[in-house]
Amino acid sequence: MRRRLGLVVSSLLAVIALAAGGWLLDPAGSRESADPTPALKTVSGTALYDRVTARMVEEGSATYTFSGSAGGGEARSGFATLRFLAGGEPARAFDGVVNLRSNSTGQTRAVLLPGAVYLAIPPAKGIPRSKPWLRVSAKPKTQLGRELGPMAEELRAAFDPGESLGLLRVTHRVEVVGPDSVEGVSTTEHRATVPLRRALTLVQDPAVRAQYRTMLAAGVRLLRYQLWVDSSGLPLRLHVDVPTTQAVYSVTGVYRRWGEPVTIVAPKAKQVFDSDRIKG
Repeated sequence: MRRRLGLVVSSLLAVIALAAGGWLLDPAGSRESADPTPALKTVSGTALYDRVTARMVEEGSATYTFSGSAGGGEARSGFATLRFLAGGEPARAFDGVVNLRSNSTGQTRAVLLPGAVYLAIPPAKGIPRSKPWLRVSAKPKTQLGRELGPMAEELRAAFDPGESLGLLRVTHRVEVVGPDSVEGVSTTEHRATVPLRRALTLVQDPAVRAQYRTMLAAGVRLLRYQLWVDSSGLPLRLHVDVPTTQAVYSVTGVYRRWGEPVTIVAPKAKQVFDSDRIKG
């Protein structure tokens, strides 16, 4: 059982590695100083973060779709239904149903709940058809659960708006580029440059912190991203160019269907392997 589940670990790592924390990198600015051209208009990064995340919690739910490719090679796409929960820091308390797909690892599905993450792996990866879900609790009780716990946290971090948008709080000013349109909706485009060392003082997820340290060691100093916000303060679009050792990984993400009713529940118990009960 442990050898078969080891294949699960390897498969998930391959999918999650480029997803987690990847929204915020820009190769054009990774080794250069910020653009010295003064912005026509700027706003406080903290104020923008507070406004956007408060609106997200007010609406309560959204879908998020992204697609990306690495220099015409490896392609990944994803879709998530997210529900933002009352209490705690805005946008950090959430649950969701997530689907990730790549042309090398196939599809990975997950249900993210406050107390556990449920990972769905195709039978070919070691999970029988009768129990396609693997449960990883927030506080694992077994060695297997502890091994899977970091992956579950990385998967959550990949879709955590508080983790990505939170970097606005370490920027002194955010440039207001001007009016634009996202799928026919009027928006305002924003751009920001975040010093990576300062970002390390903010992020909470250990996996993201480790990723940032690796980037610093490789010479990356700045993070840049674009954010489109509608007139009510809701985020509608993100665009990122992520540098890798092989190519530039480009990602475009879009939020839709704000405030629509959603149902997010755990899989049926008879379909679940519980990592807290798997021994050996």
